[in-house]
Amino acid sequence: MYDVTKLVSQTVFDALMKILPTPRQHKRGRKRVGKRSVLNGVLQVLVNGIAWRKIAECGASPVSCWRYFHELQRRGNLKFLYDALACKQTDVIEGAIDTTTATSFRFERMTGWDGKHKKIGSKISLFADKNGLPADVEFGKGNYHDGVFVPKHLKKTTGRRKQTLNLDKIYASLELRRTMRQKGTHINMETRRGDYIRKRGPKFRFDAEKYKTRFLVERLNAWLKNFWRVRIRRDRLPAMYKGFVYLGLIIILLRQS
Repeated sequence: MYDVTKLVSQTVFDALMKILPTPRQHKRGRKRVGKRSVLNGVLQVLVNGIAWRKIAECGASPVSCWRYFHELQRRGNLKFLYDALACKQTDVIEGAIDTTTATSFRFERMTGWDGKHKKIGSKISLFADKNGLPADVEFGKGNYHDGVFVPKHLKKTTGRRKQTLNLDKIYASLELRRTMRQKGTHINMETRRGDYIRKRGPKFRFDAEKYKTRFLVERLNAWLKNFWRVRIRRDRLPAMYKGFVYLGLIIILLRQS
């Protein structure tokens, strides 16, 4: 059997075995493959980015591994587990938002031309907490502006206190700054040339020391893109690709727990 410790640590694998559901055994028909075997195959696809048919010997056929992962995605188990872990382990009192583009084939859905990186891809927007852990994730086409994801992150984290939000210059928006200041959230962002600067009255301050922690969201992007199935999108259906992203984020949260 393929050595799973080449993919994730034994502690993380045991935690996944504990929280992921076991394949159902029907009253009739052949006996179901064990969860340990199919999870081994799924992790090979996620970490190494290989095709399903190229899974190394793990005690289950590639079709069984695909069916298990497809059922997890179809039932919403991966998203539910990620949301539960993120809510439990993250603290968004201070955080940062950043977007990365995964290279993709020209699929019909959730792909577009990213002019900044000069490639066709799908965007993944991550909301990292003060420790650099993924508190929320959003998806979009490659041609979407990064700023469209910010309101979605804020809406999905409603009810959780957000005191400081470190953003890059690409998110510059006078309306966003004013709106968030009224809600008690400080948008910590450098002022670039051409931005609105008030001559009188309160100004948008910039805390350089707090902004240094923004490298944590960049590190989170690197952690996520270490999973090759996430770095390069090979799944035609957006739901299947999102499933791999959720599984990758679950592993990141388990590693840091």
